[in-house]
Amino acid sequence: MALAGLVLVAALLASDARQTHGAITVVAGAGDITDTGNQGVATANLINNLNPDGVITLGDNQYQDGCLSSFQSRSGYSGSWGAFKSKTRPAIGNHDSHTTSCSTAANGYFDYFNGVGSGTCDYTCRAGKRGEGWYSYDLGDWHFIVLNSECNGTAYDFCDHTAQLDWLTNDLAANTKFCTLAYWHRPIVAPSSVHTDDEGHFADPYMGGDNVWQKLYDGGVDLVLQGHDHLFASYDRYNRAGNDADPNGIRHFIVGTGGVGLYAVSETKPGQNATDDADLGILKLTLNPASYSCEFVPVDGSYSGTGSPTGSDSCRMGSARDSDGDTWSDVAEGIIGTDPHAACGVNAWPPDINNDRFVDIGDISHLTGDFGDSVPPGPARYNIAPDPPDRFIDVIGDISRMTGLFGKRCS
Repeated sequence: MALAGLVLVAALLASDARQTHGAITVVAGAGDITDTGNQGVATANLINNLNPDGVITLGDNQYQDGCLSSFQSRSGYSGSWGAFKSKTRPAIGNHDSHTTSCSTAANGYFDYFNGVGSGTCDYTCRAGKRGEGWYSYDLGDWHFIVLNSECNGTAYDFCDHTAQLDWLTNDLAANTKFCTLAYWHRPIVAPSSVHTDDEGHFADPYMGGDNVWQKLYDGGVDLVLQGHDHLFASYDRYNRAGNDADPNGIRHFIVGTGGVGLYAVSETKPGQNATDDADLGILKLTLNPASYSCEFVPVDGSYSGTGSPTGSDSCRMGSARDSDGDTWSDVAEGIIGTDPHAACGVNAWPPDINNDRFVDIGDISHLTGDFGDSVPPGPARYNIAPDPPDRFIDVIGDISRMTGLFGKRCS
């Protein structure tokens, strides 16, 4: 009976462990979304079906002039992406910022997202401070930075670029996450003939000091998303100058495919690995504690572009870091599903599958029950070796590493 009881307990523990996942956050977004002709409805349907944890916009939320009445129209933003307003964190674009009889200094944009007359709204408000438009927030294990690329000396400039740079410096210094995503409207490279590279001047020298891109690079930012060019484009990691590929740099995307027309791709920029100028769609990001995967999702379900609409990568700061000192890198723990910031506790130490702070026969039994399985369908939680894991539960890697720790406790 005692043996039968142990077998039953082991089976229950294995069943429970199969349901264990790491801290995964799903966000979705795009830019250049709608006029007042229901252009954003198709991509809004994608978001509705996906039901992500967060929604981000990459500027030009409401054409043509960002009027509050247009934002509120049932055939405009409110009638499409407005359904997700409670979990949307927007970036501002040039069309949101037009000075017209119905809106000045992007008041329609701020009135819609923050509330009419929200003059005292601070950085915690949905679209940041009125008159600025830059802010940051945390979601899951990631830090998000939203910038205003209209602070660039153009006709739509209503803000202080120096103040934005100073704020960015302080925000990066205070960031406690090692995975960070930044987004704004105007891209640093533009593969269509409609726009030119870096219209936001984020990669230009600024008053003898570091520019936005350099600050993001030095601050360890992992991903940048942009809109403005009405197409999808994916790029390799970029260098500190923001003009060429660099394996240690920032990966970036253009997702100007929210609903308002499309532009043809006319140029191949450095590090350009995928483009689609025929499909409206959204970018889906699955954010793990130390890594991420991405997928461009077209409205009709069929990708018409070049290259691959999917990809994955580790976070720059997590590639070699072992934040909790348990000898598993942060990247590995992100894949395994354990907490890279805790060496002991529930789902903290990779070899402690049954969460008793001790490596024993119970932990090894979990692995042997799925011996020989690929991951998936085998549980990622059982694939603890090598570093990063090889997505296969085997003797040479996983069981050997666990038996080498047999009898040890976490601390």
